[in-house]
Amino acid sequence: MPTLSLEFVSLLALTTLLVLAGWHDLRMRLIPNTLVVWGLITALVLSMTPRGIGLSSAMLGGMTGFLVFMFLHLFKMVGAGDVKLVAAVGMFVGWPDMAKVCLAILIAGGLVSVAWALWTSRWQTVLKNLQTGVMQHLRSGLMPQIGQPLITQVSPERVPYALAVGLGTAAYYAVPL
Repeated sequence: MPTLSLEFVSLLALTTLLVLAGWHDLRMRLIPNTLVVWGLITALVLSMTPRGIGLSSAMLGGMTGFLVFMFLHLFKMVGAGDVKLVAAVGMFVGWPDMAKVCLAILIAGGLVSVAWALWTSRWQTVLKNLQTGVMQHLRSGLMPQIGQPLITQVSPERVPYALAVGLGTAAYYAVPL
């Protein structure tokens, strides 16, 4: 009986995490903590196996994702669930690859935001948000404080960022930087 390679099992678990997170985020604009905890524990266990990426690599990858996206969360650019999801992805990917995955996720986030604006016919709202935010900062000459959004939003609708996390991670695996 053929055995599954650890790389395949890890990729399958990561894919399952990202698909379920994307589905939940699309439907409810929420990424369940239980799903993220499952991903963190799974990644942790897989990293400690003899052929795993190693505990230190997994922890550094998780911290990289967490810190990069926590910074974005402090300015209300992503939600807390997105931060936790990226940390879980980092535990699967490990260090130093997670730095490249973060870049791919940020690029995917910009593309998903544009696609979401076009798909939901909210392109004018997005442009109004950007114009209002940029003008607000130009007039005041100040950057926002931590806990304040970078731009003042016209609409409270948010993009399901788990899609960007999934697409960015998939893009990294499909075309490693």
